[in-house]
Amino acid sequence: MHPLDAVGAVPDIGIYNDRFVRESALARDEFTMQADIAYGDSPAETLDFFPAGAGAPLGIFFHGGYWARRDKNEFSYLARGFVPLGISIVSVNYGLAPATPLREIVAQARRAVRFCRANHERFAADPARMSVFGHSAGGHLATMCAIDSPVHAVASISGLHDLEPVRASFANDWLHLDRAEAADLSPASHAPVAGCRLFATAGSNESDAFKAQSHAIVDAWSKDGIPAEYEESPGDDHFSICFRLLDPGDHLTGKIAALLR
Repeated sequence: MHPLDAVGAVPDIGIYNDRFVRESALARDEFTMQADIAYGDSPAETLDFFPAGAGAPLGIFFHGGYWARRDKNEFSYLARGFVPLGISIVSVNYGLAPATPLREIVAQARRAVRFCRANHERFAADPARMSVFGHSAGGHLATMCAIDSPVHAVASISGLHDLEPVRASFANDWLHLDRAEAADLSPASHAPVAGCRLFATAGSNESDAFKAQSHAIVDAWSKDGIPAEYEESPGDDHFSICFRLLDPGDHLTGKIAALLR
């Protein structure tokens, strides 16, 4: 099994997938939301908004799935962890590989952030308190957005930040990256456009390859003068770490909420 194969590292991905769907459906019933707001011209460029109140910090979330799978609707559950803590949530959809090249996926993610900033009154948000976060491939997109637009903070959960090992893996079957493009699209190779704070985490039960990805962004951005921290989530794998964010009282949820404020 490849060390970056997160699905192969768990006994049954279906258990996680079912819970993503189930918990997210509950969140959409429980919380106020604005669904499928268009931020770009393609059908995939939509986002959902879960408000926590006027003036609340805004966390813009990008889902994972190796840029080729999943949908924002599987991550509505984030509202259950963050809205009670006073954090408004935007959950972003984007085009999927291979139909959408990774460079365009990054461009879409950046458009979403710029859309939220330009329409901050719609989200009742202070542009100075807009942050980005994401899981796995979404951690990559969040950090790439910070390279393009000023953000208050960045949180990457089991994110991918050095794409050369990804290029050399099974994922290049749908990403089709060459060495130059992998380097150009690696957030660990670039500095944020403005000062921000970074928090990166991975589950203690994840592979060393995934943990190395988090260390790569923390080490690189620390050298650029960005306050950056890495912390492992004890007992978690690549997917169970996500479900910590269901609970407003969980340590990881609180850690990220404090960063986003």
